[in-house]
Amino acid sequence: MGDELTAEERAERDAEIGRDAANVILQLMQGVPVSIAYNIIGNITVSIFTAVPFVEPGAALEEFDHWAAYTRQMIADQIKERLQ
Repeated sequence: MGDELTAEERAERDAEIGRDAANVILQLMQGVPVSIAYNIIGNITVSIFTAVPFVEPGAALEEFDHWAAYTRQMIADQIKERLQ
């Protein structure tokens, strides 16, 4: 099975899919108030993390914590970059 992806290739592919999906969602949200945009993003996040069939009850929260920290760092980096 020579066409299987490495973990790094899967991560790159997943990141690209995520960026593409985010761009579509952002295009759909153009012109909506910020409070509605935050609610859309929040509800999508809740739906995703509660839809995943985690075997261990704490796994969903651990994964969310990891995702939240990673996402916060990406936001902080972009804000710092804009301020320079």
